[in-house]
Amino acid sequence: MIMKPLILSICLLSTAAICNAQSNPELKQNAYEQYQNSDKAMNIAYQKLMSVLTEDGKKKLRLSQRAWVAFRDAEADFDSHHFGEGKFGALERLGSMNLRTQERTRKLLEDHKRFKEING
Repeated sequence: MIMKPLILSICLLSTAAICNAQSNPELKQNAYEQYQNSDKAMNIAYQKLMSVLTEDGKKKLRLSQRAWVAFRDAEADFDSHHFGEGKFGALERLGSMNLRTQERTRKLLEDHKRFKEING
């Protein structure tokens, strides 16, 4: 149960950093840091889920995660394409990746809870 508050704290702290940014480079750096924090939280949730899965479940989760990463990246490209390659495109892409990564983290944590109950 410590993991959920830790993940939430990471996400909230990174959001606060973006709100305090003043310049465009700061915005981009803060958006990148926020995404990195969300990615770390997702990796923690992924490992937590892996710890309660069977070998077959682990294999399937690895395949699922690879497909999900490709989906997330493609969605971020789509979400940001109308801004082009400039600073706004980069911010939109990072924001999209961050949002989808946070969504995936929640899903992995839900799955962990479910499979922990199933597998005892």
